[in-house]
Amino acid sequence: MCSIGEDDFGDEGAVHAMVAESLPSGIVLRPGDCNKCGLTSSELYKLNFRTEECRDCFLAYARHKFRAALGAAKILPRNAEVLLVLDGSAESLVLLDMLHFAQTQNTFKRLHCNARVLYVEDQQVQERVPIDMDAIKTLSTQYTPFEFYVIELGALPSSLQRIKEYSPSPKETNELLKKLGSLRSLTARQDFLQQQRKNLVASVAEKLQCSHVFEPSISVDLATQLLIAIALGRGGSAALDVALLDDRLAGDIKLLRPLKDLNEQEIQFYIHAQRLKTLLQSGSRYGQERGQTASLQNLTTAFVANLQKNYASTVSTVFRTGDKIAVNAHPEQAFCIQCQSALDSEISDTLLAIEYSRSVSEAGVGLYKNGDDLEDLAKRRLDAQDGLCHACRGIQAELESGNLL
Repeated sequence: MCSIGEDDFGDEGAVHAMVAESLPSGIVLRPGDCNKCGLTSSELYKLNFRTEECRDCFLAYARHKFRAALGAAKILPRNAEVLLVLDGSAESLVLLDMLHFAQTQNTFKRLHCNARVLYVEDQQVQERVPIDMDAIKTLSTQYTPFEFYVIELGALPSSLQRIKEYSPSPKETNELLKKLGSLRSLTARQDFLQQQRKNLVASVAEKLQCSHVFEPSISVDLATQLLIAIALGRGGSAALDVALLDDRLAGDIKLLRPLKDLNEQEIQFYIHAQRLKTLLQSGSRYGQERGQTASLQNLTTAFVANLQKNYASTVSTVFRTGDKIAVNAHPEQAFCIQCQSALDSEISDTLLAIEYSRSVSEAGVGLYKNGDDLEDLAKRRLDAQDGLCHACRGIQAELESGNLL
């Protein structure tokens, strides 16, 4: 278990200007006594299932969750090289601030790792107002000594630039945009884009010799991702989509989700307490502006958001269920060349049954003497899928021309 107590933290860290706006529900702007430390505070924070507490006590509580997630599992080696993925969202800024705070403590309390920050510029594929690069550069100044890097989505790792030296490439259609345009459904485009982003981050981490990647996913994100994975046919790897540790990235890169135990209310409270200014508004991900029914991902996101609003504790139950889902893999297990998940064609009786039914429909039972012939044909068809898992084969089928890779 993590040995860091909630009272071990001070009140340092980067503080930024924030535009005045309505306060998150649960923040009380009145003088009162903190139920944790007993001191009088001008601003109290009331989390669900917790008594009112002052700003210092709340920050200590939230930062302890971050440290406990890493400390309890003991999966981050001492002096590890870490790449933090920054996208401008509230969650990514909270993760950046927490990691910076943990890095600036004294020797005993310090989180001993070397961190770099990566911003993936995706304006060419997004349909929203672009994030101001000057704001990213300002963050790089405020969060020294972290090194900030930027790379454009769809570009080669060799095009990686330091944020202070960044200059956008000419606006031309790259290979990623061509493939996105060839995919018929928004569901396939969102799934493909997610896999491409993850592969790009892994390539950058390998180039920078980082062994671990920090992803800013919180509980509601993981609950959504679990249901999306199942809906898309990625049930065999759904556990890794929501686990603290995901070891599927190329180059033996380990992806960690140290904010997985935080909820939306805690994120909003932290943003307010540290006066952070988010650069990316919620609901501005690729394709979300097209409505709830435009894709499976949009529909699932809306469902979980409604669940979070009316039955908040259920969301935690949903994503924690993912930790209990596992697949019996073997050392010789083959992996998908697109998403690096285990090939489900070798372990799924359901996929074999689907292919069996397709073989019967296309070839006709009369052409074969018995069911064993049809089963052999189904197995051969599953094996001849170019090294793609079931979900990635679905994306391949959506392509009007060409291949995924």
